[in-house]
Amino acid sequence: MRSRLEEGSGTMAGAMLVMVVAVALAVTACAGNLLICQRKARSMADLIAFQSAYALWQAESDPCALAQDQADANNVRLTACSLNDEDVVVTVAVSTMVPFVPQVEQSSRAGPVSCEERPMSS
Repeated sequence: MRSRLEEGSGTMAGAMLVMVVAVALAVTACAGNLLICQRKARSMADLIAFQSAYALWQAESDPCALAQDQADANNVRLTACSLNDEDVVVTVAVSTMVPFVPQVEQSSRAGPVSCEERPMSS
């Protein structure tokens, strides 16, 4: 009699285990995608800020126009660009594949460092 009541319980336990593993894999994939996109956004923000600051220092072209061109060339979106004295501050956004976090943003600043701002080494 007892075996009749437990019939199919192994199937349900197996189905639940498969669901738990699937959810764990989905969460891991989302976290990995966010980490990769965050790193790409940081790298692109640094690169674009440096190139724009160099263009400003050389007086070659408009730094924000160059930043937009570089963002387009690297498949990221430039969300902000500003000049602060001799520094260029840029913010870039990278699209993710995570439904609840559609994009990640990172900002970077580049410009010349004056001798007074440099830390003293011992």
